[in-house]
Amino acid sequence: MAGNWRERYADKLVSADFAVQKVSSGDRVFIGSGCGEPQALVRALVQASDKLNDVEVMQALPLGPAPHADKQYTASFRANTLFIGPGLRDAVSEARADYTPLLLSQAARLFKSRELPIDVAMVTVTPPDEHGLCSLGVSVDVTRAAAKAAKIVIAQVNSQMPYVLGDSFLHVNQITWLVEHDEPLLEMPPLDEPDDVTEQIAAHVSRLVPDGATLQVGIGRIPDAILSNLTARYDLGVHSDAISDGIMRLARAGVITGRQKTLNRGKIVGSFAVGTHELFRFLHENPQVALHPSDYVNDPRIIAQHDNMVAINGAAEVDLTGQASVDSFGPLLRGGIGGRADFIRGAAMAKDGKAVVVLPSTMQTPLGPQSRIKAGLEEGAGVFTTRADAQYIVTEYGIAFLHGRSLRERAMSLISIAHPDYRGELLHAAKRRRIVYPNQIMPPPRQPYPERYEYQATLRDESKVLIRPIRSDDESRIKDMFYSFSEQTVYLRFHASLKTMSHNKLQVFCNVDYDTEMALVGTVGEPGEEEVVAVGRYLTDPSKTSAEMAFVVRDDWQRKGLGTILFQRLLEIGRSNGIRKFSAEVLIENSGMLKIFHRSGLNIETTTEGGVVHVVMTV
Repeated sequence: MAGNWRERYADKLVSADFAVQKVSSGDRVFIGSGCGEPQALVRALVQASDKLNDVEVMQALPLGPAPHADKQYTASFRANTLFIGPGLRDAVSEARADYTPLLLSQAARLFKSRELPIDVAMVTVTPPDEHGLCSLGVSVDVTRAAAKAAKIVIAQVNSQMPYVLGDSFLHVNQITWLVEHDEPLLEMPPLDEPDDVTEQIAAHVSRLVPDGATLQVGIGRIPDAILSNLTARYDLGVHSDAISDGIMRLARAGVITGRQKTLNRGKIVGSFAVGTHELFRFLHENPQVALHPSDYVNDPRIIAQHDNMVAINGAAEVDLTGQASVDSFGPLLRGGIGGRADFIRGAAMAKDGKAVVVLPSTMQTPLGPQSRIKAGLEEGAGVFTTRADAQYIVTEYGIAFLHGRSLRERAMSLISIAHPDYRGELLHAAKRRRIVYPNQIMPPPRQPYPERYEYQATLRDESKVLIRPIRSDDESRIKDMFYSFSEQTVYLRFHASLKTMSHNKLQVFCNVDYDTEMALVGTVGEPGEEEVVAVGRYLTDPSKTSAEMAFVVRDDWQRKGLGTILFQRLLEIGRSNGIRKFSAEVLIENSGMLKIFHRSGLNIETTTEGGVVHVVMTV
């Protein structure tokens, strides 16, 4: 039998020029994806353009220059792509090429059912192994399904294609014509060093990835920066449409082991790879890696079976209700849906799963910078994440958790992570749409959210609390904390038996300028889903050299050292901002608070009147 496939292989060997003669006018021709594009076959097809008319050239992820989409070949070819790569953007925008918005998980079904019939599939494969199996290497995705459904399969046999394991093979018997031609694969070279915005987004996202999580991450500068921020994690797994250099580096560093994966334990599972030749060498015959077709990898039902699944995807724009656009800026088509929606829904269904959408807060346009967080999506924008699907939205200004939140809470969370220059107009837009309170305030920030003041505290009982500056979207969390207080805690903090905490009071508490007023909260739980268990604040006098201070800790978190930590953090921040004197009004029975002050090491002066101790602390 071994000799039989070798004889058939020899019989099927032809030149590229001969092979493309099997393409007829009116055919739909599928070309392999991304770095696995059969470049020699594409060149030969273009050279045969004078003999062809109305050939539809379909691709899933075009990475190369797409010469068939040039204006001079309009009569011969019309490109139809599931993702608008750089080489097709002009053609699509000028209506010389088509874009088909399609979930990658569904493409194979359309090929198999012949709803999208493939006449000719042009793919790149490795030389056959001893069993006559050729690996599709870095391009399995929808390429394998297209090849299996096509009437004619033309394969460029390229020894530079890595032999990648998984469900990634075509047997010589499944290939109609073979063209031997070695050449370097298309690459996506390393991008420039990440800028500050990218680094800040990556830092925020890394907080959402626990040890043992299974990741799906796209390709590009932000995904690479996110992966670079995960070097301190343990036993991460990968179930992702794209495999990149960033994943390779984490695997080599021992961060990605897959030991805690629910499915395909120990395996890096993907459907295609985009990156450098170093990545291709890593993939070659690597038993840790398994590439499978998109109808498996992108199936939300498969994704949902991974516990702790974290899907991280980009977006073009997000509106104040959580709708996200990915394949266009308004009517201007860019990119594609790909596997994003599949993974967002699959991750949301997974046990302890997270669906994360990332984007810079602004973008440059011919008219100048614009906010990517908008009152409403631009006319013509395509929605890939609905309001109901939205979970985490991340910009360089922080994390907004939207799932299960009201439109008012969503709007305030998204405004808080928008660029400060646009928060005022977004708040006004939210008021016009009657999403938020008519009297909702958000003072113009004198400085952006001071992330530098975030601090992970360890308490006496070894529990962890994140100390961070308060945000305007903390209102509901502060409200929940207030109504959990015992009567004694309320009395000690407010010096009265306060029964209610209205929106008007809460929004004043939550909206600070981080200059004349600073407020810190202690939070526990996942970012975006956290509970507030403590609040401390100071308010300066006009000279900004002295400030009045107050803080409170939720009953079940008292006597663990949290009050002391809040006090010390406020002191450090105040001193760094030039404050030399702090004061507080403390009920005489509040011995715990008084102990904190007296143990501070500051110069303490106290006077007592009417059961209230006036404390002055000098640096």
